[in-house]
Amino acid sequence: MLRTSRVTFTATTVTLACLAGALYASPVVIAETMGREVTTYSLMNHEEFMRQREQTTLQATTDVDTAGPESVMPERGKWETHGSALAPASSATDELTGSENQDTAANAHETDEEKPPAEPSEEPTARITTEIPQVKVALPDSSGSDNAEPSETAEDTADSRDHDSTPDPEETVPEDLESSDSVTVIVNKLRPLPADYTPDDLVELSSDFTEATQQLREEAAEAAEAMFVAAKDDDIELQAVSSFRSYDYQQELYDRYLEQYGAENTNGMSARPGHSEHQTGLALDIDALDGEHTLQTSFGETAAGQWLAEHAHEYGFVVRYPDGAQDITGFQYEPWHLRYFGEQYATQIFESSGVAEEEFGLEPAPDYKD
Repeated sequence: MLRTSRVTFTATTVTLACLAGALYASPVVIAETMGREVTTYSLMNHEEFMRQREQTTLQATTDVDTAGPESVMPERGKWETHGSALAPASSATDELTGSENQDTAANAHETDEEKPPAEPSEEPTARITTEIPQVKVALPDSSGSDNAEPSETAEDTADSRDHDSTPDPEETVPEDLESSDSVTVIVNKLRPLPADYTPDDLVELSSDFTEATQQLREEAAEAAEAMFVAAKDDDIELQAVSSFRSYDYQQELYDRYLEQYGAENTNGMSARPGHSEHQTGLALDIDALDGEHTLQTSFGETAAGQWLAEHAHEYGFVVRYPDGAQDITGFQYEPWHLRYFGEQYATQIFESSGVAEEEFGLEPAPDYKD
């Protein structure tokens, strides 16, 4: 039995010696032997630890006291401010107590340089989740200027569209229908010109487009010659057979018609002196070169008459006495008689009623006052 006890004691001694040797070895060697990675720690100085803890606690308290107010965007999309203080940056959640915050800050400061940086959490913190909800806010287009005018509403757009589509009466009626020198003056059996009126800008038409010497106001003369050239380009040759007439000349012509046709017929085809558009210097009678339909209603059926009816307004002229309008104009159909109003108003008359009095809102003038 004594021999057995000695063997046992010896084995025990060897075992303890091995354990002592293992405990004496460094943790790094043990870790390497086991195939694991360990982080080494230096010995802790108690006084240094306490000093660092006090500083960390003081800093954490200062951060809490000086933290700014919290800004929260509620669901209505407008930033608001709440008075609760922000938690220290090292806090994991808002549920930590003040002492827990201090301990956590101290521990974090102690091991900040010794521990490897932690991986960022994939889950949002409680503060982000609760205080800044995911709110979709429709922001205005930032490409425009800060001083840009607000965009039009649907109602404003509709009003603008209605205004554009409805012509303003003041814009469709010439400003001056009265003055003798006005290009848009209206002369008829109720609206006479002064007996002594003569335009002061009369010019002679080119002899290429007249049967004899003919005069028109300068603006009308230029438009007439342009119209004659355009007609010729379309193989239509025109000539002016009558243009400006003075008050006295119109008197002689009217008296001659009275003798030949009587008052009733004359008043339907020729104006009394002072009531003739020829005195304005803006009217002219036109014929084809062959002269087969001079001053006859059949001229309207010719190629020349049809060309004028379709294109005269493009040069500021209209057929002043259209067919079927005698109850308004006071004169029978005269497809040869053109009156210059300018392109704007001539086009307006052509595309609308075809009658100047009706277009400009004037009363009909079928007869003289006396």
